[in-house]
Amino acid sequence: MRTITTKIMWVIMLGVLAGLAPVATHAQAETSPDEYRDGGMATIIPEASVKPDFEGKFTMPYEVWCHGNRLVPGEYKVMVKTVGADKMVTLQREGSNVVLHSHPVAPTSVSDVGHSAVMLRHGPGPSGHTLEGVYVENLKLVLFLDDSGHTSPFDKIFASMTRLPISAMN
Repeated sequence: MRTITTKIMWVIMLGVLAGLAPVATHAQAETSPDEYRDGGMATIIPEASVKPDFEGKFTMPYEVWCHGNRLVPGEYKVMVKTVGADKMVTLQREGSNVVLHSHPVAPTSVSDVGHSAVMLRHGPGPSGHTLEGVYVENLKLVLFLDDSGHTSPFDKIFASMTRLPISAMN
């Protein structure tokens, strides 16, 4: 009987500890966000003094994911900036910025057809959508952002790509 009571007490103590551990983690993330990063949180940074290479607007018709960031439907402003040797893509909606690192395709390998557009892939899964890249017409550059939308074999077979036009703000 004493053994059963001891086991029950251990289970209760572990349950309480498991319930309180996330609270402590979130408190640390709020007080010292640079040291305790959460992969599911959007990167929000203030406006930099770097002049954008491209600015435009587009409308997101449904919820999409990009590098763990959930992007809700609505109007977005997209900016492409060169920071050092990297191209940074910033998506702005209602005052919050999501800054994404990109993997550019060399300008010589991009065809001259088509207008600037955001590329969405249907996947992963039957109801998911992934923001996969941005094509900037005046830079003749495709900036790949996230390729997680076509990681499973079914997504590679059945997924489709949607181009959402970007209207330039020049």
